[in-house]
Amino acid sequence: MKARLKATIGAAIVSAALVATPNAALANYDECPQGNICFFDGHDGTGAMLPLPPVQRTHIGDGWNDRASSVWNRSGDVLCIWTDVDYSGLHYLIGAGQKQELLFSYDKAVSSFSINQCGG
Repeated sequence: MKARLKATIGAAIVSAALVATPNAALANYDECPQGNICFFDGHDGTGAMLPLPPVQRTHIGDGWNDRASSVWNRSGDVLCIWTDVDYSGLHYLIGAGQKQELLFSYDKAVSSFSINQCGG
């Protein structure tokens, strides 16, 4: 009886953990494909990952707007992240090949990004 109760409780805990983790796949920096820009919703390249080609985006998308906490620019281009859509708000330059923690005003604030141009 105790073994069955422990198994039931264990299964309930595992089920609760799966429900509490809505991200289908958790990633880390090592999983970012070469040539892409990878946004992570956790710090230090952890959590869910959004890999994108280095193409300008006036809006990162509803699912990732104001979500990223770290970035790896694995492209050969200079990346500029923006805190607002349409390349507005605060901006921050991330060089080719650079990993970047998004802190302070940039953490969970990326809404658009441009390539090889940053600011005016």
